[in-house]
Amino acid sequence: MNFAHVQSRSPFAVLFPLALAGCACYAIAFYPGALNFDSAYQWWQARGHETSNVHGIGMTLLWRVSEWLAHGPGPIFLLQLGLLWCGLLLIAASLPLANAWRVLFLLGAAASPIVFVLFSAVVSDAVLMGLLCCAIGATLWTGRGRGSPMLFLLAIALLLVAVLVRKNAIFAVVPLAILAADRGFFAAGRRRVLFVGLSAAGLLYASSLLLERTVDRRLTMFAATALWDLAAISIAVDELLLPPSTHPAETNVADLRRDFAVYANTTIFAGPSGLIEPFLNVDDPLNAEILRSWIAAVRGHPGAYWAHRWQVTRGLFGSKQADWPRELVYFSETTQYRDNPALPASTGKVREWFLAQFEARRSSEIFAAWPYLLLALLATLSVWHRRESPLAKAALAVATSGLLYAAPLPFVAPSMELRYVGWPCLAGIISVAIAICAVRGQTQIAMENDLSD
Repeated sequence: MNFAHVQSRSPFAVLFPLALAGCACYAIAFYPGALNFDSAYQWWQARGHETSNVHGIGMTLLWRVSEWLAHGPGPIFLLQLGLLWCGLLLIAASLPLANAWRVLFLLGAAASPIVFVLFSAVVSDAVLMGLLCCAIGATLWTGRGRGSPMLFLLAIALLLVAVLVRKNAIFAVVPLAILAADRGFFAAGRRRVLFVGLSAAGLLYASSLLLERTVDRRLTMFAATALWDLAAISIAVDELLLPPSTHPAETNVADLRRDFAVYANTTIFAGPSGLIEPFLNVDDPLNAEILRSWIAAVRGHPGAYWAHRWQVTRGLFGSKQADWPRELVYFSETTQYRDNPALPASTGKVREWFLAQFEARRSSEIFAAWPYLLLALLATLSVWHRRESPLAKAALAVATSGLLYAAPLPFVAPSMELRYVGWPCLAGIISVAIAICAVRGQTQIAMENDLSD
């Protein structure tokens, strides 16, 4: 590439063809995207069957829109790709960098191992990553000139869909809503910006709760994770601590030990130990019984609980063991759920080559999330004392978004699936790029002041 020529051209003239080509190449390689169980279940709901709040209601709504266009995951696969590349394009074009560095950021972020592998499947986590990335891009583009309430509203609309798509997205959305308010209303004071940003985030969350009440069956999700924790503690202390009404009378610790897996909670419910279906109606009294047992077990055996959760944390943010299921890292097949239409298997030499690379490296450190969290921490530390500058605020907001999203996962994650940490990883890359620009800008200003003196 002729970098001198690239430097002289406008950002969009350089970046748009690359983003379009990158998106097209990815679509050619992986279209229509692999389909995991959760996505297959959401598709089944969207096709007119009983809806629930087990997953974000936004994904069911997106699947319904998708069905108007074509059956299967294809439209949503293209949507998540388009959101990702559009967001990265806007971010790259907004950064005060030479075009060559913009190109490096655009391609480097899209091709980073965790981002690359997660976007080969249709999952709500990838849709969330695309939405948040696009919201950041719209927000940064707003900040290139005067504040734009219209672009602020666009960013808020994207954040609303993000909250609807993933039930825990509010942790990531709050810092980005405040950033959008700051960029959209430049003349406003700090208190007004915080009020607008927090109010917007609160309204987004309230809207998601209201929409969630429209589903056919409202369920609780805590029991699934609590029973997994109780099974782990029971095995560690060799005492059955689960409530009697959650399992057959003959179930014992040996049964739990046989069915238990350290990497996911699903095996204890699918195995012959006979544990109940963990998704209970919100008014089921068994919820309170499970909660009381969980609290008693954690208080009575804190060492066993923290050992279990530390093991989950290591597997979630670190590399996965080779003998664990590959679905913890990537999906390669289309899950068939009940009466969903059968979909043709994805084929192609390019796709098969990439899947072979995923398989060969799925237990290596390149699919570990902790380096990306470290990037977010470094971005935060590098701009903290410059936090009044616009770019520093943006870097802090993006880094905080990723870190807040990751913070509850060690305590609530029901498995070690890589997709759960997708947004913290992408946020780490974006925050570092913005932080570098913030540091460079402050350094240049300092040098100019020294020269003027």
